Amino acid sequence: LCPMQCRLNNVSVNDVPKFLVKNPTANDHLVIIPSDDDVMSFLHIPLKLQGVTSYFPVRAATLAEYENDHVLKFHFTAEAPDWDPGSSSFASQEDSMLLVSIVSLMPLMTSTLVLT
Repeated sequence: LCPMQCRLNNVSVNDVPKFLVKNPTANDHLVIIPSDDDVMSFLHIPLKLQGVTSYFPVRAATLAEYENDHVLKFHFTAEAPDWDPGSSSFASQEDSMLLVSIVSLMPLMTSTLVLT
């Protein structure tokens, strides 16, 4: 499961272990998934560590569970657009935000910065 793909679907992936957070809270080292049915309903899934990898134990739903309308369903990823992890659009978006960060810091800088 790719954290970026989850984040693009409004799922919060707080994957920094609590022991590495300066002031840990209940929202650290967990996944927060909004419900599709109720905007105020969220599922909080605490993460565990195996070595340096954050994870949570899962199993596949049974067909009966999947088809049961009374079972809450949460979606980690979006059905559209198609997921393309090799897309250059992610790098372009990140580069544009980096440029915004640099420009906002310029008044604080004492040396000249030349962007080409």
